[in-house]
Amino acid sequence: MRTKSDPDGSSRLFDLIAPIYGRSFRLQYQLYLEIYQRQPVKEILADCRSILDVGCGTGAMASALRDNGYQITGVDASLGMLRQAKKLLSPDAASCVLSDVNSGLPFFARGFDVCLASYVAHGMKPPQRLALYAEMRRLAGKRVIIHDYTDKRSLITSILEWVEGGDYFNFINIVQGELRDFFGNLQVIPVEPRAALYICRV
Repeated sequence: MRTKSDPDGSSRLFDLIAPIYGRSFRLQYQLYLEIYQRQPVKEILADCRSILDVGCGTGAMASALRDNGYQITGVDASLGMLRQAKKLLSPDAASCVLSDVNSGLPFFARGFDVCLASYVAHGMKPPQRLALYAEMRRLAGKRVIIHDYTDKRSLITSILEWVEGGDYFNFINIVQGELRDFFGNLQVIPVEPRAALYICRV
């Protein structure tokens, strides 16, 4: 999720590697399906119906959320990722839109119960990440959820994130304080060995 001018080339990078992500669609789908069936997560989302998946990629999370009963819209800045989503998603799974969060998303304020971004925030530099939070807060009627890394690092992840050149190493140290400062509240639910849902009310 970068600006349309894409000065660091990340959208082009994700266009190129989209087929690799496409090959892991089924594994990602199963993981997300199981996570969003867990009771603590279902309780958090009990009063929510519509979800915007920001940085939807190939649509694995969007598909899993749809199969858990939510109305899903996906958005991504990478045309390559959305092409994969079109191939992999059933026609009724989700509506996926090409747009960039840093340029403003084409939706009405409070248009969704939940705005969710999975493994997006850690790849952004702080100014971009704050723009992400602001746009998600504008669009969410009830909750903003950042599904992303914790500070429990693995060597492989550290190497891959170093190559990607995002803000992973800073993000994992400051994410909780950053979200509390921005939203005024935070609930953390661990969902994977090295990842959590960071949930903020709006």
